[in-house]
Amino acid sequence: MRFRLPDPALKRFITAYYFVEVPAGPAGAVEDLLHPEWANIRFVLNGHWSLRLDGQLYDPAPPAALFGPTSVTGTVRGQAGTVLGIGLLPLGWAQFFKAPAAEYADRVAPLAQVLGERAQETHEALLSAGDDDARVAILDALFTAMASAGGAPDAILVRAHDLLVDPTMGSVDALAQALGVSSRHLARLSLRKFGFAPKLLLRRQRFLRTLQELRAHPGEGWASLIDAWYYDQSHFVRDFHRFMGMSPSAYFALPHRLLGPAARARMAALGASLQGLHAAQADGSVLSNSAE
Repeated sequence: MRFRLPDPALKRFITAYYFVEVPAGPAGAVEDLLHPEWANIRFVLNGHWSLRLDGQLYDPAPPAALFGPTSVTGTVRGQAGTVLGIGLLPLGWAQFFKAPAAEYADRVAPLAQVLGERAQETHEALLSAGDDDARVAILDALFTAMASAGGAPDAILVRAHDLLVDPTMGSVDALAQALGVSSRHLARLSLRKFGFAPKLLLRRQRFLRTLQELRAHPGEGWASLIDAWYYDQSHFVRDFHRFMGMSPSAYFALPHRLLGPAARARMAALGASLQGLHAAQADGSVLSNSAE
């Protein structure tokens, strides 16, 4: 796992560029889970990659793919190859694409559906590039041009995003009041820009905050780690089944051959181990329980 930061002017739109490499060898294919997260773009540079998400199998995964925002886990499988990913923040989705995020929620689509010919042109340029630096330069140029064409970012979207990842924000009514909009307006904004209804988003964020804490403090009792918006441990366990499709004990018993290195590399480079916890701050910083 290798993480690279985008050009500083793009940090409002992109969390990071990342390279996932499975080496050839006796280990064969590597399989792991994806957590619920914001949207991503992924380019297959080589190897065979597949994904199962929300009951749909993508085998092989599109060579240039748009992964919409997710509220469920996915199972990714890679064999002797490399994928280059781009983590998009909600502001990035709004700046780069015209389609409502809800149209792509919990699904994967060919990148050409939203970028047209640019998708294949960019993929070919990335395949021809000699190293990580050259590929980062290609992506910086692409997204800088797209950001300039997208006009001024929507201030209410930035505010809504930061409120969603604020651990003190726990209800839809409070979120609408903080934004100064009606609940109906908030629902439309949430579906179009974030992909899901605000109630589900708030639920997803408290789950991710707790998951990050549990992963960061293995062996500690849950009572001091679960989010303050959970009534008790059984409440969190129900959410775990909702978002990950399994119990916490089953999840933590898995080897996490992709997620483990990814979490450590992401934390070191970006300050959060889960992409869904990144906030809409221009300096690229994040909010998490440990940083409150």
